[in-house]
Amino acid sequence: MSKEYDVAIIGAGTAGLTAQEEVVKHTDNYVLIDDGPLGTTCARVGCMPSKALIAVADDFHKCSSFDEYGIDGAKGLIPDHQRIMARIRSMRDEFSGGVIHEMSGFMDKVIRKRAEFLDPNTLDLGDETIRAKSIIIATGSKPFIPDSWLPFKEFIIDTDQFFELETLPKTMAVFGLGAVGIELGQALHRLGVRVTVISRRKTAGGLTDPKLAEYAFDHFSKEMHIELGTAQILGKTPTGLEVGCGSKRWSVDRVLIATGRRPGLQDLNLKNLKVDLDAKGMPVFNPETLQVGDLPVFLAGDVNGLKPVLHEAADDGTIAGYNACAGTMARFKKRIPLQITFSSPDIAIAGLSHKALTEKGIDYVVGEASWEELGRARMMLGKAAGRARIYAEPQKGRLLGAELMAPAGEHMAHLLALAMGANLTIKEILGMPFYHPVPEEALLDAFLQIATQITDPVSMPILQRIKGKPHG
Repeated sequence: MSKEYDVAIIGAGTAGLTAQEEVVKHTDNYVLIDDGPLGTTCARVGCMPSKALIAVADDFHKCSSFDEYGIDGAKGLIPDHQRIMARIRSMRDEFSGGVIHEMSGFMDKVIRKRAEFLDPNTLDLGDETIRAKSIIIATGSKPFIPDSWLPFKEFIIDTDQFFELETLPKTMAVFGLGAVGIELGQALHRLGVRVTVISRRKTAGGLTDPKLAEYAFDHFSKEMHIELGTAQILGKTPTGLEVGCGSKRWSVDRVLIATGRRPGLQDLNLKNLKVDLDAKGMPVFNPETLQVGDLPVFLAGDVNGLKPVLHEAADDGTIAGYNACAGTMARFKKRIPLQITFSSPDIAIAGLSHKALTEKGIDYVVGEASWEELGRARMMLGKAAGRARIYAEPQKGRLLGAELMAPAGEHMAHLLALAMGANLTIKEILGMPFYHPVPEEALLDAFLQIATQITDPVSMPILQRIKGKPHG
């Protein structure tokens, strides 16, 4: 006889754990199913260990400019790749261990088995079946390696395997210049690995604005070897692989696949849901309620392919957890979109991207910022680069979105997202302080450009005159 639950959650990553937090508010009769390593993708193989590597690489990279600072002896510094990777794994274990510790209060609800659908309410766990009134799929995403490259798998590293490396190879090809490709590729290059990056498009870190994408591609191409075209694995060498792009060929020790991750749906036997699946095996679902068709099944987090970032996965978990228990489907206002790539300079998109604005046919005006001549950026050796394009509606200049590549861009992206969330007009933004000298100062130029283009004029100076007689 099958065990009966109110809710079954498949996957104990960020979305699954956040769904659990919401479900437990409504019922104690639930189960959390996961047969893989615990600790979330972010803590184990994603955001956290990658930022630990980037921090080491950026600090070491500074020594290349020490002569200009007036500091001698930096050329004798040598990175110990084995110790670096050991430290990162230690930090990784601490991060993921913290997540597992937080699960200790409900480990009696966790089943360490693989789940497959028998029907929309029934799961096969191998040696038992369970039934649930609602089921949340939160199985995250997995790296993808094309079938034609599988014969070379012993020399291929995906993003789930990278931080298990005992040391770093002397040469590496990085396939892809998205967020992971530029982050890890630049970090490896700065730590002395001879890196060749191959990108199919002339962009970096997910930028969609053509002007900014080309600027970023050209900037990073000056620091490390980047080729534009389709990556190929041509065969094995005595120590690794021969890779190619167009007519060019290189021998490398390892290949890092950074061409993206795919929703982890392959092993769930979704055909038993009796719903239409697209070419990638994704069931049709409502992006607002996360419900699959009219079934009591929900897709939360990276597995739905909408916005594969941690805070979005957490929000999805809350939405799916609520709707799995509520009986009637509810929609929730989503946060302002925000994605950050921790390259140097940072790359970020806040609000609507250029691509989204174009596809939606939304009218906008643009303000541009540059950090190339900004005094504070020039003081920070190696940081005097970067541009931003900020999009605003043409009436009052409320911000719609922004794409940027900038020093301290992670902080400016948050400021821009906060301004969008507060629905500030350009006049209200210009009424805020802009300190000197800080990297954020460059944004003022973009805001002033927007102010000259909108139909609702902004009078200068922007300072508000206080009515009444002066005090004192």
